[in-house]
Amino acid sequence: MSETDKSRLGAVRAVVSEDDYIRRMSDALRSGAKMLSEICPVCNSPLFEIRGELRCIRCDKPVVRVQEEDEVLVASTPLILTRLENAVTAKLDILTNILMGTNEPEELKQLSETIASLISLFHKSRELSEKLRREQTQT
Repeated sequence: MSETDKSRLGAVRAVVSEDDYIRRMSDALRSGAKMLSEICPVCNSPLFEIRGELRCIRCDKPVVRVQEEDEVLVASTPLILTRLENAVTAKLDILTNILMGTNEPEELKQLSETIASLISLFHKSRELSEKLRREQTQT
């Protein structure tokens, strides 16, 4: 593919992406969302308030308003815990596949200990997530 063709393909994708973004914005407005004067810190697109939640339509993600520096950690903790749980789940999947293919006692022992540790980490993360949710609903 020539450089000109690659450039045209990129331009077509950008137009399709822009059309999709405009369609999603229109759909949000029709469904009662409010376009705000604030912008997304990631892509600089306008933010929308949808059923009481701030969202970036372009990024298709919720946005948390932070007033002070110490609120950043509180706001990002649920995201961090979710990413941790996803990483642990992926590692458990990999280790389970390895476990199924081995018969070496020492390797079985190491894999079992690592899997048990990851499962414990996953449960602790879930417990912390639930505790944070309960605290947020009480405030």
